[in-house]
Amino acid sequence: MEHKGNSMKKISDYIVSFAFLYSSFLCFDKTVDFWETKRYLAVIILICGTLSFIAVFRFSLAKIIYFLINKFFKNAKKK
Repeated sequence: MEHKGNSMKKISDYIVSFAFLYSSFLCFDKTVDFWETKRYLAVIILICGTLSFIAVFRFSLAKIIYFLINKFFKNAKKK
């Protein structure tokens, strides 16, 4: 999933990762504000913040998923 040879693409990936991280922190902050008064809205914002935080690690998750797919499905095809 890494972009080799294109430094502009790598910089834009860092910017997008920072944007996801910033938005997740904003969501977590708003969740704390709404937790006592608007519990349902706080839970929805918490879920959005969690997904945004997970998106920061999208390249690492992709590497893990591709590794697991190659490990399990290539071994299954050989049998």
